[in-house]
Amino acid sequence: MKSVLTVLRPLRYFLTICLCAVLLFSYVTPAFAAPMRNEPNSTANKAAKEFEQESRDAIATDHPPSMAETQKKTRGGGLNEVQGKAGLDELKRPSNSGGVPTVEKDIKEALEKAQDKIGG
Repeated sequence: MKSVLTVLRPLRYFLTICLCAVLLFSYVTPAFAAPMRNEPNSTANKAAKEFEQESRDAIATDHPPSMAETQKKTRGGGLNEVQGKAGLDELKRPSNSGGVPTVEKDIKEALEKAQDKIGG
């Protein structure tokens, strides 16, 4: 009569091969999911696409931009010479934060609590 281990040996080899195959495919799959070089990202929002195009244009020039060109690109509230106004509406600021306390206020309150614990 065969022992249980002898009967399960082929099953053990089969499961080991399946596990190795799953590990191999799990390492390879993310590489196929990434967009190819210079391919626009289809899931990016409008601001990201504008930023990507501006950065490609800046890289494609043979000479660095002059001070006048940089000031011209940032005129009208641009963030910087590459990004311009792209994503300006999505920035967090006090007017659109919905009353969330600032980091400065949180730190001040934490310091006051720590001072009360140490002093009292």
